[in-house]
Amino acid sequence: MTMTHESQKYEEWLATIANSRLIYNTMAELEEMMDNRSIHSNGIKRCFSTPQKLRSAFRDLKVEVDLMTNGQIALDTLLMQYRKAWTFFHENLYRRTAPEQIAFELLAYCYPPYQRDVKKHRLYEQLVEQKISVPFILLMLLKAIPGYDSKEGDVIDMPRQYEKVMALLEQFTGNCTLFQLLPAITRAKEESNKTRLMLFSHVSQILDIYESYARPVNMYDASADMKMNRVHLDIAGYWNECGGQPLHTRFWQIENALDAGTYFMTHYRKDADNKLTGIRYTLLLFRAADGSLIAYIQHPEAICHRIAGLSYGDGDHVWYRTGMPDDAHPEHLPFQRMLHSCVWQQDLNLTRCTDEKLLELYTGWKEQCISNQPYRQYEYTFFPNLYAVTATHLYIPAEKDGEYYKIPKSAYEGFDRIQIGDDVGILQMNDKSYLTFDEFLLYIEITESELSRYGIETVGSIE
Repeated sequence: MTMTHESQKYEEWLATIANSRLIYNTMAELEEMMDNRSIHSNGIKRCFSTPQKLRSAFRDLKVEVDLMTNGQIALDTLLMQYRKAWTFFHENLYRRTAPEQIAFELLAYCYPPYQRDVKKHRLYEQLVEQKISVPFILLMLLKAIPGYDSKEGDVIDMPRQYEKVMALLEQFTGNCTLFQLLPAITRAKEESNKTRLMLFSHVSQILDIYESYARPVNMYDASADMKMNRVHLDIAGYWNECGGQPLHTRFWQIENALDAGTYFMTHYRKDADNKLTGIRYTLLLFRAADGSLIAYIQHPEAICHRIAGLSYGDGDHVWYRTGMPDDAHPEHLPFQRMLHSCVWQQDLNLTRCTDEKLLELYTGWKEQCISNQPYRQYEYTFFPNLYAVTATHLYIPAEKDGEYYKIPKSAYEGFDRIQIGDDVGILQMNDKSYLTFDEFLLYIEITESELSRYGIETVGSIE
């Protein structure tokens, strides 16, 4: 590309950013960021009169967008999607009646479980074939983002636009019981920087997460990605939230679980009556795309809710983030909660306890205090023991020696993806046993009726 063409590109992009109020709600905010108070009167070309100034201005904004969206959006790519989506929208959807109905129908067409038997089938098919951005089309239909060539002026009603868009997404995603794994809609509603850019970012994330969990086969891929990014640290032992000092009677004990990067994390609290209350959580550690360390903590009731087919609620789980430790034996883990929660604390500043007297104190409390474990019935033991995978079936050893549970791959969508090494086996909790397929968050109680429901047999040999 020649310099002339490049200059024209940057001029067009900067004009679109300014006129559509894509990144900032007002021209004044954009001018303050660009340190140029005359964009509104002189325009982009006069304010940035050389190719170097145009390029520099755009790159500054690109860095800002990267920071605003935690590296999720590249501004140049976004603008190319914007222009392409606006052209398609203007040619095919601009004057359609009932735009909200079309928006819902479009989502149902493009995302699981894929409702394709609609009158506008060919139009939506073209949208998919041309790789048009669904989030952009959705926001254009809902009048939350204007045209690529818009000159409507400052934004004055972004909070209302957020409410309208999130209401539609809540309605669309409501039937997915697994969707609450990441309360992304709650995070979008509570966005402090309510702009068109951030709305696009939230909508894109919500739909990506929904797609990952709306179908079991997608869940397998999402679980595989998490497993690939698991981080195993040497963190077994006692930790507290008071700098490793005996300043209060609350502490944590972390124990290794079977899989690397998986732990049991018990929170203890001793009261004035010498009663020690302990709640054992499940902890997963994995590396985020930006290199930070993510901690996923699951409440003991969460699995019970999943077994019952219920959505995860706020109290069932939480996501924390911190910088990746310099070595595998960290002394401090200063976690910060990633998403809004009415249950979980904002900061979880853990310090490893190394003082011998403090370790003896904690051990003594565990041995001598009155034990209170309010969720003991939900504590579980999981035995991953997928024994064989054939062309048509999966085999898990049964409780009786020499017998196997023969599970048809057709019993559940995605079972044909399962392979040796996956987290498949038997989970025991509250005097019950379950055939467990962790990648799918599927738990089948080992009873005659439940096994029959999935076509599972008990056999004496591998066929």
